[in-house]
Amino acid sequence: MEKKLLVFARFKEQEILLEMGRILFSLLNAFSSSGYHITFSDNISRESLGKYGQLVYSLENFSLSSAPPNDTADSIYLFDKEDKAIGKLPWRKKVQIGFDIFSPYWFRTPIIMPYPIHPSHARSDLKDQLKSLRSSEKKVGIFFSGDTKGYIRNRVRYPKAKLPRLKIVNHILDGMGKDVLHAGTLSIFQNLKDSYIRKCIIVDTNKIWVDDKYWLENLARANFFLSPPGIVMPMCHNIVEAMAVGAIPITNYPEWFDPPLTHMKDCIVFDEKDDLIEKLKAALRMDQSKIEKMRNNTIAYYKNHLDPYTFVNRIESCNHNRITVLLITENNMAKKFSRLNKNSILVRGTTSTSNKAWLEKLSDRIFHSSND
Repeated sequence: MEKKLLVFARFKEQEILLEMGRILFSLLNAFSSSGYHITFSDNISRESLGKYGQLVYSLENFSLSSAPPNDTADSIYLFDKEDKAIGKLPWRKKVQIGFDIFSPYWFRTPIIMPYPIHPSHARSDLKDQLKSLRSSEKKVGIFFSGDTKGYIRNRVRYPKAKLPRLKIVNHILDGMGKDVLHAGTLSIFQNLKDSYIRKCIIVDTNKIWVDDKYWLENLARANFFLSPPGIVMPMCHNIVEAMAVGAIPITNYPEWFDPPLTHMKDCIVFDEKDDLIEKLKAALRMDQSKIEKMRNNTIAYYKNHLDPYTFVNRIESCNHNRITVLLITENNMAKKFSRLNKNSILVRGTTSTSNKAWLEKLSDRIFHSSND
């Protein structure tokens, strides 16, 4: 009889519960969707988990318990602060959750959990849904829908300051001329003609909000998705969701991915406002065969590096019994953003000669020669 895959999760600190429980849900959902039975310690009340954290109760094979399983030797212990008595048990693996993505970790190599799809879209049939959406008919060249209120600055200063979201959107509206449409409706995605396939569509969320039920569907109908940074940190759920359905991201924070995204392979990287406009116009002119190649690379990147199955597999295949997993959170970013440097575990490997190469990829010459 095949043994069950089992995770016993017990958390003592508050950080895992922040962001309305998005972090907690995404972590446990990764194991659940990989076939694990989740036993969640009942030391935290359901009400304390937050709006999204409470969704763990809907996961398949989820149960509550005041004690760890009888057979811990075949189980994974998931925790933030170790319970000494529980930690002494013979676990198959002990996985400690941390949040400090800015430290160097010279003497150990933690696993950075990929930034996830938002819990609103993480349905039990998500894998099949994504597979179906990737073959959607494309209706739009470049698509962006998101909040811009308050997105006037960005804390990140390494490797250089990021152009903030509001400035990005305003530069596009001012500089793209007839190539941009500031939309107040989503009828563009129902239009049977290809009149928007050479357009950059900016959806005004003050006029219309894309219902969660149709978000992934609309993303999948675009060749490219504009992925500007968030307020507290660059990383946003929408860039991951776009890549999951095969919409090629246009972004200014490729180094926040592990491994970094590659310009003109699985994304388009822009820098300042003039570079942004030129990259967008070139994307709209791009040959369809090149778009298809980049789309395939984008989907492959998601499968190989962002899919929760891949994350869990990295834990399972790790040779060490005790593993540190780091999560990217707004709380840690807000407190410690000034510590981000060339030695931080988040971006290590993208500096020195590697970083020079990445910056060179932003140049017009590289962009156009790749697009010929």
